[in-house]
Amino acid sequence: MKKISLLFCLFFLPAVCHGKRVVSLMPSYTEIIFALGAGGALVGVSNFCDYPAEAAKIERTGDYLRPSVEKVYALKPDVVFAGAWAGASSARQLSSMGVKVALIPQERTVADIFSTIRLIAGELGRKPAGLRLVGKLAADLPVKNDAKPPRVYLEADSGGWTAGGDSFLSDAVRLAGGKNIFGGEKKAYFQASWEEVLLLDPEAVVLLSGNKEEFLKRPMAAGLAAVKNGKVITSLDRDAFSRPGPRLFDEIKKLRALLYGEN
Repeated sequence: MKKISLLFCLFFLPAVCHGKRVVSLMPSYTEIIFALGAGGALVGVSNFCDYPAEAAKIERTGDYLRPSVEKVYALKPDVVFAGAWAGASSARQLSSMGVKVALIPQERTVADIFSTIRLIAGELGRKPAGLRLVGKLAADLPVKNDAKPPRVYLEADSGGWTAGGDSFLSDAVRLAGGKNIFGGEKKAYFQASWEEVLLLDPEAVVLLSGNKEEFLKRPMAAGLAAVKNGKVITSLDRDAFSRPGPRLFDEIKKLRALLYGEN
């Protein structure tokens, strides 16, 4: 009976019997790991990892910028996925303690998400699953049309925080058929002044934070082309759109439909 069980593990349950112990310090990495079918390998996640629902049952390791090095180490992970741009000191500490840290470059385009998926899949020994996931997501992207792209103002957070040309969010707007009014800014995220927004007069506004009523109360908002066009969009899923993970692709399709009035 023991021999049969061993053979079953070797050939039919490689993810369970031989799966690595994994810690993910970014919500997007956690979503990718689940999408690859490797969620069972996760023994630790960041405080912000809340999707899918199963992620809520996994041990929390702290803020992705300041994770608890002691807690991560205590989980005895085989690999820790961390952003190369965030928590560099924590990554160095963990590495010095003998913990393998896979540092993932910041995603600046939607195509970079595919690179992240392939990197994670490779570390987990799931390259074929990674290729399948990339193929599926790429096939889900909207087909480009010849229509003139509407000018879009994307408000990622309150206070005028928006995305510049170095953010995957700007690329997501492009793939949805729009043109980010701040796409020429060589920054990932920054605070735009309300005066700049008025001057650039977007034809569509995407609010990932706040609501339409608040937006319409801003000085001279009624004069914006977006307001006149009825294109103040608040229905996108904030987490899904603002994380460089698998759910972004459905949100790109939703945005495309909202920009062009498609059903």
